[in-house]
Amino acid sequence: MTAEGVAALRADRDVVLALIADLAPGEWQAASDCDGWRVQDVIAHLANTFRAVADPGALPPGVPGDLEASQDAQVAAHRDWTPAEVEADYTAMAAAALDLLEQWQGPPPVTTLIPIEDAGQHPLHLVANALAFDHFCHLRNDILKPLGPIDRPAPPADDLRVRATLEWLMAGLPQMSSSLTSVLTEPVGLDLTGPGAGSWTVAVRDGEITVEGGASPNTSVQSTTTDFIIWATHRRPWRAFDLEITGDRDYAAAVLDAIHLF
Repeated sequence: MTAEGVAALRADRDVVLALIADLAPGEWQAASDCDGWRVQDVIAHLANTFRAVADPGALPPGVPGDLEASQDAQVAAHRDWTPAEVEADYTAMAAAALDLLEQWQGPPPVTTLIPIEDAGQHPLHLVANALAFDHFCHLRNDILKPLGPIDRPAPPADDLRVRATLEWLMAGLPQMSSSLTSVLTEPVGLDLTGPGAGSWTVAVRDGEITVEGGASPNTSVQSTTTDFIIWATHRRPWRAFDLEITGDRDYAAAVLDAIHLF
């Protein structure tokens, strides 16, 4: 249920608020694991994801058709803000957006499709999952150690947060990983273990890439859910992880190379 996306997002919003209230001045300026972004820039980006919901007309100009380039441009527009300005902006934008995101859950869930640059078209109720994913990744992998620079206890990577994140990634995989169309010739399974565990099959049906739950094709890849979130988003290459591949290893490798989620 995408209503879990709102609950997961609220939980990680609270973690971010507590963290930024505790950051020392030098920690705001520390280089994050997100290339070219300081910790302050990552927080500004998270505020912009809320702004895209609450006040999209106020977003700085982006790069049409390229979500990641747009996000870079929007962060750059706020680079001269003070940490206090970024903190106040994040707090206000989060509160305003969460009210709307709650409404979009229905009942019934709001299914109006909206374009999100090259991430594809998605129903409004799933936007909460997109923001929950952003918070999950940036907080744990770009800000906090061991990948990020900030030494604070990591928030839970529990079923609620991981399921909300995976719901967005699996919905987006057919539209984001466009190079799969030239690679995928037979189904490939993704068997993910740990919090939010599940099994999915990536396949081509009637010329379209699909992601379906529960099947076990001849070629499959097993990974933990939290490792999947890191390598599928290209924070680290999949070959850096202890993945278990069953079936055609060369074919599986080509498919894994083509997966890029954001």
